[in-house]
Amino acid sequence: MKKSLLLSTAALTLTLAACTETAEPAEGSKDTSSMTLEEVYSMALEKNNEIESVKSSAILNQAVIMGSEDETIHTTSEIDMTVVSNPLTLHQVNTTEMSGGEGTEAPNQSFTVESYMTEDGFYMQDPASSQWLKMPAEMSDQLIQMSHSQSNPGSELENLEAYIEDFTFEQNDDSFILTLNASGEKFSDMLIEQTGELMPDLGLGIPAETLFKDTTFEDVLYVITLDKESFLIESLDLDMTMNMNFAEQSMKIEQNLESDYTDYNAIDEITVPQEVIDSAEEISM
Repeated sequence: MKKSLLLSTAALTLTLAACTETAEPAEGSKDTSSMTLEEVYSMALEKNNEIESVKSSAILNQAVIMGSEDETIHTTSEIDMTVVSNPLTLHQVNTTEMSGGEGTEAPNQSFTVESYMTEDGFYMQDPASSQWLKMPAEMSDQLIQMSHSQSNPGSELENLEAYIEDFTFEQNDDSFILTLNASGEKFSDMLIEQTGELMPDLGLGIPAETLFKDTTFEDVLYVITLDKESFLIESLDLDMTMNMNFAEQSMKIEQNLESDYTDYNAIDEITVPQEVIDSAEEISM
């Protein structure tokens, strides 16, 4: 009993110490802060939840390996997005290049999808025909739910707050750098929940609870860079490997995401161009 109590006390002491340590300065840094990880994280949560608008630019590199290395699909997406939070509206341009597939001899594909989401509905330009489409209300509702987490960088801080004692904490002259190695069983539930929100069925028509039932994660690394003055997120990088088994098949997904955030609270509104509204073809489910 005494040994158990001592171990618990030691673990609690280490956790508290991690949260109250100041950031390790990078070599050559002159402007250092004495704020602790807990203080910085608290300020970041507060400031990033006050965001009214933001622009983001992201590059997503992904490899999907089905069964063997011979069946690998590589995709690179460049995603530029402008978001206004109240009401939630967004404009997004997503350019994707894809290579690989069956026999690895499939031709490379490249396409750009532009979209608007407003209270009036969700508009998307068909990359094949350039025809604007107005998607059904049911799809708009789903996209709004997904966009709440994807468009607000502060939501990632909320998701990771429970693991604050696992972060490493560094600083340079202008930024705080928070790094989390989220590999291990203790992070599985959080990662499955996040992945299920961002990729409900991966386009495979399989419910998320089935798809992610036997999923394991490895090499998961978050790097969050905060501006020292505003405590707003400057960039958020994520490396992750998912191993999935379903329907007697195995699939590995390797992802690298690099996101930059700018122009906080500088955009008043997002409007759909009139020519898009006039030319859009309404789609029914």
